[in-house]
Amino acid sequence: MKTFQAYRFALDLTVAQERAVLAHAGAARVAHNWALARLKAVMDQRGAERSYGVPGELLTPSLSWSLPAFRKACNAAKDNVAPWWPEVSKEAFNTGLDALARGLKNWADSRNGARAGRPVGFPRFKSRHRTTPSVRFT
Repeated sequence: MKTFQAYRFALDLTVAQERAVLAHAGAARVAHNWALARLKAVMDQRGAERSYGVPGELLTPSLSWSLPAFRKACNAAKDNVAPWWPEVSKEAFNTGLDALARGLKNWADSRNGARAGRPVGFPRFKSRHRTTPSVRFT
C-alpha cells in the first residue's frame, strides 16, 4: 500500500507575492470552470438530442473526462480562454483540471455504486468569493 504525505504551510507573503499566488489560484478556477462549462454544454446538448429522438450514432460527440483530455483541450483554447496564461505556471491550470477530473470520476463512481460512502454530487462551478483559493506549486 502506498503512503502519501502532504504538508500545509502558512505563508507570510508580501503584497506582490500574494497577488501572484491569487493569480495562480484564479488560473486553476478559470481552467476548472471552462472545462466544466464545455462538458455541461455537450452533456445538455446530447440530452436535448435524445429527447428529440436523435439516434445514438448521430448525437453530438461526447467528451473525455480524463485529465490528459482536459489538458489537451485547455492548451488548445488557452489563448482565447486565458490570454494572460504566460504569467502563471502551467501547473496552476492543471490544478483546476485535475480537481474537475477527480470530481467527475467520484461522481460517476458514486452513481454506479463503485464508491463507498455518501453519494457524491456533480461538480459545481468555482466562485472566486465562495471558497479559499487552492493551487499546487511544483
